[in-house]
Amino acid sequence: MKKFGNNKKRANLLPLILAATMLLSACGSEEQDLSAPVVESIDAVSDTQQETAGQPAAQQEAPEQPVAPAENAGESSDVLTEEQAYAAVINYNKSIGSGYDGEINSDGYSEYWDVSTEDGKIVVLYRSYTAAQIRYYVDPVSGETYVTELVPGIIDEEQENGETFNARDYLEGPGQSAQTQPPASSDAPVEYETADGFMGSFLLSSDRDKIDTTNDYGVFYRVIYKATLEGDELTACGSMDYRNSKDQDPITISSDVTHVFKVDDNTVYMKGGEEGTETVSKEEFAGYLESRKDSGMYFEVEIVNGTVKTAQMYAQ
Repeated sequence: MKKFGNNKKRANLLPLILAATMLLSACGSEEQDLSAPVVESIDAVSDTQQETAGQPAAQQEAPEQPVAPAENAGESSDVLTEEQAYAAVINYNKSIGSGYDGEINSDGYSEYWDVSTEDGKIVVLYRSYTAAQIRYYVDPVSGETYVTELVPGIIDEEQENGETFNARDYLEGPGQSAQTQPPASSDAPVEYETADGFMGSFLLSSDRDKIDTTNDYGVFYRVIYKATLEGDELTACGSMDYRNSKDQDPITISSDVTHVFKVDDNTVYMKGGEEGTETVSKEEFAGYLESRKDSGMYFEVEIVNGTVKTAQMYAQ
């Protein structure tokens, strides 16, 4: 006889097992769904952190610096100083052989240089031992310079003498600056003595060593140790005085300089002696310069418009 009691119980359990299985599956699926967003969020955060780490940190903006005010036109660093103007004047005078070379005769008469600024101009003053006052008015911006003279008893009021130059051309040394100095060449132009007036000295070829020295009265010796006349050039080597007029005391006495004068067909040559002064030819005058080179005779030229008008030698 078959027994059915146990089969019925098993039949009742089967639906329960299936229901439990489905419930567990549903729970597992729900847990999976709940955990997915969490994982994605973490990954997203991680990716964002990596991207952020790969980028440079934002730099803080530097505080604005105050802008320096522009220089005024009158405060340009290219404006000449008093020291530069003085140096340029000295270099200029060395280049033309005027004798104003900055050397002061401390053992002789009162002689000095002075620099000041007046009415926007730099004024370089040279006061010679003869009391003559030469002033150089230098424009500190352009460098343009003009010269005045005042000679007590002769030129009692300061007046321009027509001499001009640009101080900027003489900042680098005697003569011209490095920018304007012509290349060394035998074809270089000759610098002539062109200042109108009188220049003179003594023909003493054996006394060159006396140049830049003074006699017992504190006056500088004037010595020409070599003089030639060739073509359109009259050359005198040594120290010479300069005067505005023939009978004027020397305004300046140069150092040992090669003075070159321009002559032309209108230049008059004269020679003086015991019988007076006579006019001679150019060739004769050239011969006298050689034969009288150590005679002690006074040699003098008069310059007008940059050219020698008269050249003469005579005993004093």
